[in-house]
Amino acid sequence: MQRRRFALVLLSFVFLLTIFYPSSSSAAAAADVPAPQATLLTQVQPLGEVVSAVVLKYSTNIDGASLSTSSFQVQSVLNDVYTDRTVTGVYTNDTGAITNRSTHGKYVVIELDTQDKNASTLTYDATSGVNRINPLNYYISQKKDIATQKKTVVPASVQTVKATNKVTPIVDDFKKNTFENKNGYKLNYFTFEPKVEPGKTYPLVVFLHGNGERGDGNGVNLLANAGAVTWASPEQQAKHPSFVIAPQSPIDLEHKFIWADEPRNSVVADLVRETALKYPIDTNRIYIVGISQGAMGTWRLLEKDLDLFAAGVPIAGLTNYEKAVNMYAPVDPKHVEVLKNVPIWAFHAADDTSVSPKNSQEMVAAIKAQNGNLIHFTEYEAGMIKPVGHFSWVPALQNQDMIEWLFAQKK
Repeated sequence: MQRRRFALVLLSFVFLLTIFYPSSSSAAAAADVPAPQATLLTQVQPLGEVVSAVVLKYSTNIDGASLSTSSFQVQSVLNDVYTDRTVTGVYTNDTGAITNRSTHGKYVVIELDTQDKNASTLTYDATSGVNRINPLNYYISQKKDIATQKKTVVPASVQTVKATNKVTPIVDDFKKNTFENKNGYKLNYFTFEPKVEPGKTYPLVVFLHGNGERGDGNGVNLLANAGAVTWASPEQQAKHPSFVIAPQSPIDLEHKFIWADEPRNSVVADLVRETALKYPIDTNRIYIVGISQGAMGTWRLLEKDLDLFAAGVPIAGLTNYEKAVNMYAPVDPKHVEVLKNVPIWAFHAADDTSVSPKNSQEMVAAIKAQNGNLIHFTEYEAGMIKPVGHFSWVPALQNQDMIEWLFAQKK
């Protein structure tokens, strides 16, 4: 009787041990899940590139139900300062893309608040007047236990995982090139190629950046605003498949006006001509779009190389750079005579303190006075453009009416 009672007590004790202390085989299964690989997902928004998510790739499927916004901590490091990013969503899938909901897969997507102060990948250097690309040092730590789809536990850990890759949709589809004209002048530029069909030709959009996007071919002209990527986005390409080229001016003090001065202005025209020969381009549908200093170059190229372009969109720029004083210049009647027959849609903000809106206002008025009926002008009221009035390209490049108008123009 005592032996039977002892045996029952012993069995009960063993049963309790199995509940409170997992078997060595379960612990080994959890330990067999290696640290994931981490990739940063970025996106170019109207005010520039931001880190919008981190994607962790595990060796096995993760149970999405075991995840929450407190499962992981994400920190960025800049100038030796660690700063938390705000996690807004966590889920699994089998693609590693932002999908907003969990499906079966080995990827864990950690969405981040793009309004975080440390979300941007760029820092504006006031000394040189250009945007610098930040080193992207991101560290991810698992703060709570999560589970695999097989219900084994991946325990929380003090270990951190560093993001080693970066994916930027649309931008990654551009290819870097270097153009050299017959005089030996070189210019870095980026090309986007649409899906082409044999025997068809396609429009070409030329985008000229502003002063802050100068660089040595680092691609910051694709990142600092949505200027080039707007035209290459899947939404626009579905409606208007087209080639896009985005030249990048070097950082130098040789030319105050980076796209209007020679020889760079002529080099852009040479690049456009070579591109039209190299690819299946519809030469009756070549368009030029420029912001700030790029708008100055746009006005100049439309006037000087009238044979090249079907239409242009200058945004927040000088119209007569040769006579510029404090970023204002009176209209040159010779320019008006040429431009009055060119389809142009100009944009400016009434409270632009960087480039006076009088430049666009007076040019548009002068063209209309010469019976130029192909000119369009959008002026944004004071206070509409944030953070500063000069950034009128933010709403202008999202103006679908302008985009539809541009692609409808032909020589």
